Amino acid sequence: MKRFALYGLVTTLVVLIIAIAGWYVVERQGWFPLGKSSASPKQTQATTREDVANDFVTLALEKARAGEVEEALKALDVAIAANPQGAAEAYYYRGLIRGEQGNPNAAIEDLTKAIEINPHMPQAWAARGSFYLLQMRPAKAIEDFNKAIELDPQHAPNYVNRGQAYMNLEMFDMALQDFNKALELDPNSVAAYFNRGVLYFQQKKIDEAIADFTKCIELDPNAPAPYFNRAVAYIEKDEREKAAVDLAVYLKIAKDEMGRHQAEALLENLKEPTLSKPSP
Repeated sequence: MKRFALYGLVTTLVVLIIAIAGWYVVERQGWFPLGKSSASPKQTQATTREDVANDFVTLALEKARAGEVEEALKALDVAIAANPQGAAEAYYYRGLIRGEQGNPNAAIEDLTKAIEINPHMPQAWAARGSFYLLQMRPAKAIEDFNKAIELDPQHAPNYVNRGQAYMNLEMFDMALQDFNKALELDPNSVAAYFNRGVLYFQQKKIDEAIADFTKCIELDPNAPAPYFNRAVAYIEKDEREKAAVDLAVYLKIAKDEMGRHQAEALLENLKEPTLSKPSP
């Protein structure tokens, strides 16, 4: 029969993508001043160009939140042209949008420019690290997550993403430390529980994995991936009825075609008299 892996290992970066989306919608006042720069301008023209750039960044965010992505990119292009030496924020947002469009190389290029202009932006380091992780460059990702954590040690998602990078390098003890730290900072972090559950499954700690996937479901019952993963863990324990229930719930709420195909195949195999355990 076919063998099946945990959802988090079939699509290893599902949580990372969610994290990137979180960076994309972050409130600007959380990281950047909404008003003018605190530096005293040397001439009126410089202040005017800065104001123009700020106005177009604000416009870009409005367009992006309205789903007008191309208009948002045009506004960010103007912001960068108006004030190229102070365009860290514009490069940052343009990088996020380009990444969302499926162009991680362009995203990394823009985020690198943002970091060069302002190396004290933790979200820029974290976002670039996320795109490195998407490109399966975990060592580079860890470097960026380290810097993001240095600048903002209280931001739990950075530890989750660095933990994913450590998992990719099979540095499981380091990964576990990061997931635990994320939960210390944010006890309701679905991403941290989900990834720690994947790690526990890899370590054959099935009961611990089930407990973490269950916690994910308690915190967000509409997230499909934890149901799939818990079903696979139940199969590992030969608890077929529980697995079937989770797979049925998954199929009701999941839209991912690959995941749905696997869930349907698993359900079909559960009807057989015996079922080989899925391998990670």
